[in-house]
Amino acid sequence: MILTILAVVVFTGCGSDDVPLASVAGTVTMNGKPLSGATVLYRPRTTDKDSDLKGAAESYGKTDENGHYELSVVMTGDTGAVVGPNDVIITLDVFEEILPSFDESGKDQRGPNPIPSQYNSDTTLEFDVPPAGVEDADFELLNPDFKVPDKSAHPARDV
Repeated sequence: MILTILAVVVFTGCGSDDVPLASVAGTVTMNGKPLSGATVLYRPRTTDKDSDLKGAAESYGKTDENGHYELSVVMTGDTGAVVGPNDVIITLDVFEEILPSFDESGKDQRGPNPIPSQYNSDTTLEFDVPPAGVEDADFELLNPDFKVPDKSAHPARDV
């Protein structure tokens, strides 16, 4: 019962009434070409004062065939992202969907993640969401060796 009440408080606390949101859309490119099938995640930077409110208010969007994305709050589905500074994480869904398979030496046979770590696990990307929203929150990623993993080369298997 207490957990249910706590969950209701947390979920309602993340709504747009408590945390200022603004619409965010943009385009992600890889080496100058649209990057489709990517997840774009905005993680608001928090302070000791606002960490409870902003902490659960991450936003995400998926890129379409033109690399275009629009953000929605993960927990509530509200449109937009938290106003202010956000760290940005971009991952390629097809790579994440393929289960790693290791050869005898322990090397991941999928090869390296096609999205370099400075755009996800060690992100250097950031975006300051303005109160009025933005339609051109664009990110130009670079990886001269970029190649989308071939899912057919890694058949689905039970884990």
